[in-house]
Order: sequence, then structure tokens, then C-alpha cells
Amino acid sequence: MSSKAWKKADIATAAGDVSTKLPKGKRRYVTAFLCLCVSTICYADRTNMGIALPAFVTNKKDQGEILSAFFYGYMCTQIPGGYFAVRFGAKFVLLTGVVVWTLFDISTVVVAKCLTCLFFTRVGMGLGEGILFPCMHQIAGAWYPVQERSRLVSLVASGSDLGTISALLISPAIMAGSGWQRIFLVFGVLSFIWVIVYSIMGVSRPEEDPKITTEERSFIIRNRTVDPDTHRRQSSRAELDTHAMNWRVLLTSRPAWAIYVAHMCYNYSWYILLGWIPQYFNQVLDLDLARKGGFAAALPYMCGYTGTLLFGRLGDMLVTRGYRELHVRQAMNAFSFLGCAFFLFSLRLAKSAPMAVALLCLTLFTSRAAMAGYWVNMIDVAPNHAAHVMGVSNTFGTIPGIIGNVVTGAILQATGSWDLVFAIAALVLVFGAAFFHCYASDKSIYARPSSSSNGEGYSSASTTSSSFPGSPNYGLSLSSSIPELRDEEESLLENQM
Repeated sequence: MSSKAWKKADIATAAGDVSTKLPKGKRRYVTAFLCLCVSTICYADRTNMGIALPAFVTNKKDQGEILSAFFYGYMCTQIPGGYFAVRFGAKFVLLTGVVVWTLFDISTVVVAKCLTCLFFTRVGMGLGEGILFPCMHQIAGAWYPVQERSRLVSLVASGSDLGTISALLISPAIMAGSGWQRIFLVFGVLSFIWVIVYSIMGVSRPEEDPKITTEERSFIIRNRTVDPDTHRRQSSRAELDTHAMNWRVLLTSRPAWAIYVAHMCYNYSWYILLGWIPQYFNQVLDLDLARKGGFAAALPYMCGYTGTLLFGRLGDMLVTRGYRELHVRQAMNAFSFLGCAFFLFSLRLAKSAPMAVALLCLTLFTSRAAMAGYWVNMIDVAPNHAAHVMGVSNTFGTIPGIIGNVVTGAILQATGSWDLVFAIAALVLVFGAAFFHCYASDKSIYARPSSSSNGEGYSSASTTSSSFPGSPNYGLSLSSSIPELRDEEESLLENQM
């Protein structure tokens, strides 16, 4: 039985006798819209620093260090954010994160003249924003039924492009009319407005929502997972603890590392574009962002937004037509990374602003094919532990934000060469494409049947073919000591064969 057929069968089983017709209630759409709004604000706040920074920090090396400071904090709260979202509820943790990052963002106005203070302010902002995506993942799992999950998750994820577009169009005009300080104050007010609205309307889970209809609540709960047994076991927080993170598997599996490396390589170019593209437009293309240049700078992200929606549909279409998931993920990832690398490297040949903008549009458009590549592969290799893979991967994916911004600032300060900046990013992408193609898989990274059993007929995950040779065995896997999880894995493996 194919993986696709198994998923469809489980969806039907999960729904039981309930009609698959969508219920009349709209609370899940309200939740998704509120998540889209905060995702948009998050990326607008991140983009604003790249726009305003040259006004009060002129040294390129210092600019690189300030931009990289954000990622020190951002890295630290990825995994804890996911844990606290499960433990205390995503609403409370998300509100805390937004308040924290907004307070630090607004304080930029006060500490801008002190580089050390500004550095730690950006670290604090990263601590707050690092909570966002783990909470988004937790909310998605609780609120979005499988019939609508892809489009609702894509809608929320599109906030990264919408926030960048908003900042590039609005912030330069604010800066030209009222000074750079007003940028942080305006977006800070928007963040606090969102906090008030979400405090009133947001709920962590549909079971806790007094305004949701019984029909909609029942529909979401019955269609929240493709595995009805998993849903039953995860109905309480105490039982949810049995799905603890298996560090041995997450840190020794080759397919998992294929995802981590791809994530790091993708983010290297993404964070360079996110942090430095405003200066590239101002200094190289001689486009004033406060005038016509704002639209030109936003246009590549509009193309990226279009690519996100297009390639997501294309990936699903190929799988539906019978192509193996792994081959689709590899093809999408290769198209994304190699296409993005080609267009980035080609920027050195651009002789005019329109040509450079066109190449950047193609860069962002092709890059979004990765959302149907390594990004969705996190679910392929760990369908019941995707949140854990995402947390670890996003932690590793933050490292390029530190290294890339420091390296870029040092290169520009020493040589002023944007060609070298883009060439390095292109080489990193080529390496990421090759690594993912060699080591990616669509099989579960967790325990498999083994002839050399550990007493339960299962080997620990670190001794399977999906792990790196020589990786240590620290004892029994979690699934071998918990019968319910072992039964779940047996069912999964039986259907994958």
C-alpha cells in the first residue's frame, strides 16, 4: 500500500461517520487570520532594522554585527518555545513572545547611539520572535483540520513575504517624513493592538473556545490528525508527554541532517536578502526606497509570495499523479536551490536597475520551491514528530543568520563587493542542493524492525540505516519501552512497505 493511499485511508478513518462537508463555523479561519497578522508584523519588524540601520550606524562591519545579534536570541527560544507552547498553551506563550519582542524593538529608539546596548536589544528581540514559529505549529495542529491544513498553513506562512513587502513599501516613507525613530514606534503600536485583539479573540485549542459552535469543534477534533489512534492518545497533556523528543534520532539520522543542512543553506541566502537588500537598492541600484524604489524592492518578495502558493500546489499535484514523495521533494529542492544560486550569481552581470530587480524577482520566485522540498520533508520523515524536527531544524537554520550577516558586513566593509557576497551565497546553495539530494529520504527516521533486537524486536533508531555510521547507541528507544508508540510505529511501517 502506497504512502499516499495510507494517508487517504487514515483521513477517512479519522472522520468516522461524520460528513466531510465543512462546518458552518468560522473560528478556525479567525485563528488563521490572527496568526497571519502576527506573522506579517514579525517579518515587518525584522525588515525594518535593515531599512533604518544606515541612518544611525554607518560602518558596514558594525551593521553586520547588529543584524546578526537578532539571531543569537532567536536561536535560543526555538526548542523551549515549542515545549512551553505544549505545556502552558500556545496563546499565553505567543502573547508573551510578542510583548517581549515589541518592547525590545521599541527600545531601539532609546539605545541606538550605544552599539553595545543596541546589540543586546536585538538579542532580546530575537528571544521574543523565536517563540513565534513553534507556537504557530502548535496552533496549526490544534485548529486546522487535515482537509484545510495545507492552505491555512500556507496562508500563515505567507506572512513572511507580506511583512517584508509592507516594511519595504511603508517604512521608507515614514522615515522620510518623520525620521527613522517613527518606524519602530508605528509598528510597535500595531503589535500591541494585535496583542489586545488576540487576548480577546484568540484561543489555544478549539476545546477551550466558548464561542465556537459544537459542529465546528467536533469537525476539527475528528479531523485534526490522519491517525485516529494518535489523536486518542494525545487527548490529554499527560499522555502527550509520551511523545518526548528523541535526541539520539534527531541528531544522528542522515535524512534529518539532510533537512538541517538544506535549511541552513537556504537561510544563508534568505537572511542576506532580508537584512541587506534595502542597502543594495540604495547604494548599488541608486533607488530611493522612500520614492519609487520602495515598490522595486518589494517586487521580488511579491514574486516570492506567488512562488510559495504556486509550488505548493505543484508539489501536491505531482504526488497525486503517482510520483514518489522523495523524488518530488528532491526535484523541488534542486530547482529551488540551483535556480536561486544561478540568479544570485547572475546579479554580477546586471548592468541596470531593471535587470537587477528582474534577477532578484526570479531569485525569490524560484527559492520558494523549497517549501515543497526540504520544508515539507520534515513531515515525511517524522509524521508524528514533525514539531520536534522543525524545532531542531529551525535552531540550526538560525546559525546562517549570525554567520551570514557578519561575513557580509566584513566583506562590504573591506572590499565593497556585492558580487562576492552573492557568489558565496550561490555556492552555499549548490552545496545544500547536493547534500539534500544525496541523503534525503521519505521514510520514517524512527525505529524499524531489526533482526538484532533489544528485547522487544526493535533496534534503537541510532542503529538503523537512516543513521550515520558509527553513531552511538544510548539504550532502548522510546518506542520500544512504550507499547502504544511501538504499535503506532508497526502500523506506520507496515503501510509504508
